[in-house]
Amino acid sequence: MQAIPRNSVMLGVLLAASVLLGACSTSSPKREMSTGQARVSLETLVSDRIEAYRLDSELVDGLRFDDLTPGTHTLQVRHHFEMPGSTVGAGMLGEPQWERCIVGVRYANFTAGGRYTFEVQRRGFRSVGWLRSEDGEKLADAEVIRCGPAV
Repeated sequence: MQAIPRNSVMLGVLLAASVLLGACSTSSPKREMSTGQARVSLETLVSDRIEAYRLDSELVDGLRFDDLTPGTHTLQVRHHFEMPGSTVGAGMLGEPQWERCIVGVRYANFTAGGRYTFEVQRRGFRSVGWLRSEDGEKLADAEVIRCGPAV
C-alpha cells in the first residue's frame, strides 16, 4: 500500500474547509422588490436576533416583512438578546439569560420604491429602536411594547 504524502492530505483538508467556509459566508440572493411597494429590512447587533412579528396588527408568517403598500403601517418585531447571568435575578450567577422585547414603530409615509431599515438594539435591560430611510435619516422612534424572559 502506498502512503499518501502529508502535503496532499493537508491540501485536501484546506480545500474542504475553504469550500465549507465559503458556503457559510455566502449571502442569500437579494429578492427583487415588488413594483409599487416599499421594503423594510430588519437590523440588530450580530449577537442579537430580530424577527418580524406583526404588520398592522396581523401576525407575520416568516422572519421578515413582505413588501409594503405605500402609506401608513405599524410594524412590530421580536428582539432577542442575551443578558449576562450576573445582572439577571433568575438563574445562577454567571449563567446567561435571554430576554425578548416586542418593539413597534408606526410610520405614515412609506413610499413606493422606498427602502427602509427597522433597527433595534439592546440598551441595558430593554430594547430601543427606530426606523431609518435608505440614506440613514431617522424617520421615527420605536416604542417598547413589552419585555420579558425568552422561552
